[in-house]
Amino acid sequence: MKKIEAVIRPERLMAVSTMLQEMGIMGMNVSELRGHGSEIGEVQVWRGREYKVDLHKKIKLEMVVSDAEVEQAVDMIIREAQTGAIGDGKVFVTHIESAYRIRTGETGHNAITTNGRVVSISPKEPVENLEIIENTEREVVY
Repeated sequence: MKKIEAVIRPERLMAVSTMLQEMGIMGMNVSELRGHGSEIGEVQVWRGREYKVDLHKKIKLEMVVSDAEVEQAVDMIIREAQTGAIGDGKVFVTHIESAYRIRTGETGHNAITTNGRVVSISPKEPVENLEIIENTEREVVY
């Protein structure tokens, strides 16, 4: 298994995520962040004034895929995220030693695939049967 981390332009997120879903890669984390690479110190004009932009808005995608899917996924991310301008982003690939699905206890490749299942979230007990136990050591705020 490999972890793919891609830092891309925010406006390219929908194109990249749509293509990943079409490839069958459903699980991913998306984070908003700010950063810079070689576009540091860009000067922009706003309302007639010049100002220096040091940190640019970016999107970070993280996903774990099987070894067989890595090259195809990376090629697709690069193809869909590329604009040809400075600041298009980077893709990093690292090795994942193991993975565990908390809900079912599945491990390895089974923990990162959906196999077409629809997963519904349900508590172990219905909410009406839950009891609130008072803790005298600390205050619980709801």
